[in-house]
Amino acid sequence: MLKLKKIQKIKTPDGHMIPIYRNWDYEINEGHEPKMVYATTIEPGVEKDIILHERRVAYMTCIQGTVELEAYVENSTQLFTLTSECSDDHIDLLIIPANVPIKLSNASQTLAIVINCPSPSWHPTDPDTIKFKNWSEFKKWKNV
Repeated sequence: MLKLKKIQKIKTPDGHMIPIYRNWDYEINEGHEPKMVYATTIEPGVEKDIILHERRVAYMTCIQGTVELEAYVENSTQLFTLTSECSDDHIDLLIIPANVPIKLSNASQTLAIVINCPSPSWHPTDPDTIKFKNWSEFKKWKNV
């Protein structure tokens, strides 16, 4: 089950500070310990390929723009919208369990930036990454 959480967006004199992961945020983290932290940029209007990580848990938030995330759960797609403009003091964080395929699309007119803190980490000898061009291709692979 995907979980949508709220994390702080703290106003600073120069902008905002968003603590995406703090080891003491037990209620939000639910035991998740990231093994990698990275940013993904998506150009305006771009839809990325569907991606499946069979063992990796994603811990994802959007810090610039608006990203639509489709997830295939229990034989149907669910749509989540992650945006950097959520509210004055909170921003959405989506926890995506292993073995849930997702598709990211930039729904904004500007570059979107997504931060992910997954576990386990991507590694060149074990990428744990399967890509699909569309949901039909995924369903055929999964025999759904």
